[in-house]
Amino acid sequence: MRLIEGYRKLLNVTESATLSELKSAYRNLMKDWHPDKFAGDEILLKEAEDKSKKIITAYHFLVSI
Repeated sequence: MRLIEGYRKLLNVTESATLSELKSAYRNLMKDWHPDKFAGDEILLKEAEDKSKKIITAYHFLVSI
């Protein structure tokens, strides 16, 4: 249960979020954290890669339940 809450918090969605809302939240976060945006800065690139992996994992998990 805690994992679900953490993923919802990461994507900033509520418990009653629809698939459309999940997809929208996922896309908006990926626009902000896509690693290609940080190609010039190695530190930010690494952070963006880690953050985007977490966002992808959260999205796939929440969509599957």
